[in-house]
Amino acid sequence: MPLLNQQNPFESYSPNLPGRDFVVGDIHGHFELLERLLAEVDFDTSTDRLFSTGDLVDRGPFSEDAQIWMAYPWFHAVRGNHEQMAIDCAAGVGDPGRHARNGGRWFHQLPLQAQQSLAKAFSTLPLAIEVKLRDGQAIGIIHAELPEAGSTADWKTSLALLNSSDLQARRSAQTQALYARNRITTLDTRCVHGLDRLYVGHSTVPQVTRLGNVVYIDTGCSFSDGALTLIELGQERITTCRLSDL
Repeated sequence: MPLLNQQNPFESYSPNLPGRDFVVGDIHGHFELLERLLAEVDFDTSTDRLFSTGDLVDRGPFSEDAQIWMAYPWFHAVRGNHEQMAIDCAAGVGDPGRHARNGGRWFHQLPLQAQQSLAKAFSTLPLAIEVKLRDGQAIGIIHAELPEAGSTADWKTSLALLNSSDLQARRSAQTQALYARNRITTLDTRCVHGLDRLYVGHSTVPQVTRLGNVVYIDTGCSFSDGALTLIELGQERITTCRLSDL
């Protein structure tokens, strides 16, 4: 994996005073499910905001629509490993066969110009997002896992690792943010300091799963027994939609 642009590893959002904030799990090209969820919660594009745990593309039928959604001013996503695979392949340093086997065949069937356009859009996505809520809570969003150095999980330390001047440390942190599954594999319930909650995707879970203050919300919408999950931040109301619901 090539080193990511150091200028955009992290984005921060102030409290949304006029509207609501939501976070959605890995969409994987199923924007039709997302549209249904937004209708169910009466999402108001003039005041509400939607944050995504990444993996907007691959496996689902509407992956090309990701670029349209990314242009909406109320839609904000972190980068997932599936976006990174597309970026790497477009740059000539990826593994097209592996990407295709993991749902990316659609990408490699596009004209080269379209591939480059999508990869350029994906490369603007940050690796981490912080959202402040009206009540003072701090919410973090990252695709796979919080990068850690040592035994303490700390939000600010992890953000510094993502933009470290040490190339090896930065590469390791970026790989963790995009690909790691250590915490859920070991059922690590340590809390992340500096945040009230951290929402992640990447690791498919049968239902919303909490380990300490880390919340796993990729409920596998691209699989026959899975769903897409939407959570209203602050209220913690969960809304889900399955392909069978359409």
